[in-house]
Amino acid sequence: MSSNESEHNSSHMKPPTKRGELERRIPITAKEWYEINARNFAANYEQFKFEDIHYGLIKFLPKKPCIVLDVGAGTGRDAAGLAQLGHDVTAVEPSEALRNLAISINDHASINWLNDSLPKLNKVRHTGLRYDVILLSAVWMHVAPSHRQNTFRRLVTLLNPNGLLCITLRHGPYEPIEGFWDIPDEDVRALARDFGLFEVECSSEEDRLHREGVHWTRMIFRLPGDGTGALPLLRGIVLNDNKSSTYKLALLRVLVRISQSTGGMVRIESDDFVVLPLGLFALFWLRLYRPLLDLNLPQSPTNSKGTERLGFAKTSFEHLSDEPTLNFRVGMRFSSDTARQLHFALRDICRTLTTMPMYYTTFPGSTDQVFVANSRLKEQGRSVPTENVLDEAYLYSFGEVRIPTDIWQAVQKYGVWIEPAIVGEWKTLMKRYARSQGRTPLNLEKMETALLWIDPNREVRVPRIRAQALIENGTIRHCVWSGKRLQTNNVDIDHCFPFSAWPCDDLWNLLASHRYINQKDKREKLPSRNRLQLARERILEWWQAAYVKDSNLRNQFFTEASSSLRILSDRNQDLESVFDSLTLQQTHLKFNQQIPEWNLG
Repeated sequence: MSSNESEHNSSHMKPPTKRGELERRIPITAKEWYEINARNFAANYEQFKFEDIHYGLIKFLPKKPCIVLDVGAGTGRDAAGLAQLGHDVTAVEPSEALRNLAISINDHASINWLNDSLPKLNKVRHTGLRYDVILLSAVWMHVAPSHRQNTFRRLVTLLNPNGLLCITLRHGPYEPIEGFWDIPDEDVRALARDFGLFEVECSSEEDRLHREGVHWTRMIFRLPGDGTGALPLLRGIVLNDNKSSTYKLALLRVLVRISQSTGGMVRIESDDFVVLPLGLFALFWLRLYRPLLDLNLPQSPTNSKGTERLGFAKTSFEHLSDEPTLNFRVGMRFSSDTARQLHFALRDICRTLTTMPMYYTTFPGSTDQVFVANSRLKEQGRSVPTENVLDEAYLYSFGEVRIPTDIWQAVQKYGVWIEPAIVGEWKTLMKRYARSQGRTPLNLEKMETALLWIDPNREVRVPRIRAQALIENGTIRHCVWSGKRLQTNNVDIDHCFPFSAWPCDDLWNLLASHRYINQKDKREKLPSRNRLQLARERILEWWQAAYVKDSNLRNQFFTEASSSLRILSDRNQDLESVFDSLTLQQTHLKFNQQIPEWNLG
């Protein structure tokens, strides 16, 4: 909420009171203080420049653009200073008064504002982002002693390998306000040692507001290496683990695919674990194994020549053979016999998952499971739907899967490199199984075709029809990117995030664009944060007219958005929240996949 020079100025001013309870109750809480004193606080805060206050941190910042978390961002001066240096910033501020002031005086296209707070940082953790730099400027003093260890653990799990954690501490007298502690430097240093961070620098400074007895410490720590051990564990499962089938490889590949496309369904259970729907694992498993079994490729030593089908691949699985594999994806709707057979197939796959690969995938030297399933399969046998939509509620109805947070974060960040290793080992296993069964050598091209993850083709027919109709009746007139006049003969449907890098035909990702802008200017680039902010109102207008006002498309739009984006707002079916989540996904793609940006020309 504050910085070392202006966390508050009440050595010169007694904390004001507010009508009602606050008049009768002193001390007030820190949050109440910031709400009441927001404007006075801002006047003190903004008289000092970011580079003057944080010169000690600036010299350690990465030279290239990185992702920064500013916890307790106050009036946004530090967040704006970091954004102006070219970094993407997630700015956390729980005080509504301060957050509104910050947006009015220090907003920047590269800042995501979140209403969140220590000690939990629930919304920050739900974004799925890990940060190169985390800044807590005059914030740690608000964390109660009983919360400090768990809070520090959360901050460490949010750091990228080699990431920096910068904490400034105020020392000296405080006003009669609840929730302030004078924390010794050594207490923070001990926490850093406990969680594997090493100290980069520690410096002392006088108080810039010249408050009597007040001085400051800046402490900078770095997280070495991978920081979690997640990557060695995953590598061990892929390359070294004993495997009597391809199940463990499929389980990891399913997790990677979920993290890359439907991470919006993740739920944070605690600091150490996240939860995903068991039915989602089954759905991706179905998509993985369909082409492999259709081409009769061996998935275990006994799965020979099609005479022995894998346990999950009998009856209902086979009854779905006429349904295109691509139809088995989030958001699709099924009815009648297909709905029933798909339900039974997913149930059978869930049973296989929980009794085989999830049960036997354990931590090294331990019987503790990496994937802990809480299934509801008995309930699924009692009620068989004649219509189902593959949405979050339905997929969670099969149960939940608990996964360590560091494993989830590793596959989110490194999935693009982990998946090829899984596929390579899968080919090796199938060749080995074929030899043990006395088969002729497997055709390499056939294996690669079967193992290729099938993404949707660029399917833009529906939004194109909508665009044509809306242009003709005058509802939509301008390209979302440029504001150029749209006509029926120059409109293109553009993938906001390029299909070549992130295959996604969700409605929210399909925008009405001028043909020249789409084909000659933007092409396969990722729109920068500035581009997105300039296009914000036109994108919202397009979403509203093309999808939300259409009763047949509204539910599909919000189902897809909540599945593939990380919607942080509690408001249901809110376009502003979808757009905010879209900007977070831009940060994921920019830093995790290094997609070239389309900047302002």
